[in-house]
Amino acid sequence: MINYNFFGKDCTIDSEYKDRTDLNQKLNDLNFKFGEVLLLNQVHGKDAVVVDDIKKIHGIQNLPKADGIVTNLKNVAIGIITADCAPIIFYDEENQIIGACHAGWKGAKLGIIQETVKKMQALGATDIRAIIGPMIQQYSYQVSIDFYNEFLLENRDNLRFFKETADPIRWNFNLPNYVESKLSLSGVNDIENLMIDTYTNIQKYYSYRRFCHNNAEEKGRNIAVVCIN
Repeated sequence: MINYNFFGKDCTIDSEYKDRTDLNQKLNDLNFKFGEVLLLNQVHGKDAVVVDDIKKIHGIQNLPKADGIVTNLKNVAIGIITADCAPIIFYDEENQIIGACHAGWKGAKLGIIQETVKKMQALGATDIRAIIGPMIQQYSYQVSIDFYNEFLLENRDNLRFFKETADPIRWNFNLPNYVESKLSLSGVNDIENLMIDTYTNIQKYYSYRRFCHNNAEEKGRNIAVVCIN
């Protein structure tokens, strides 16, 4: 059985991810069976770590510098922290392999999604499904002309992820669809995109961009967790 959940303001964690009290309680309330919750020192990169042996389980004091994590161990929860970027949960129910990655525009462009999928396949995953959790949506994500030009240099087809605004040097970027396209290119065909906007859902989710736009906004992080039980 695969258990997963996308937490927002209903679950708090400290800035260094050391106080797991609330997270552990929420997971217990949802009937997660776990001995460990493995998080990462996320760096907006493309590296993913594999935890396929209990000897590879890392502690709170030595979080790996990575943005993806994969495991086939039962009762070991893996999690990703976000605040507008995409939290993606992966699972292969038949082969009992799970993964999670943090995909902002930098990580998605660098290849974190492809890397996470490859690591799952190396463990034996053959039918990977993905869920894109709450993240910033296109109508809330305005970007500069430099950002726009950088993505068109990568691929002219990326034009489809941009929408013009009233400002001729600003565009709205569709990060959820860009992430979804990277999943498809990685061979993941079963994709659920929740299309929940962290920026506008003030009561439920933290948003870093909203925090930057409003000094009265509470700063925090959303947590996505998946576990094999």
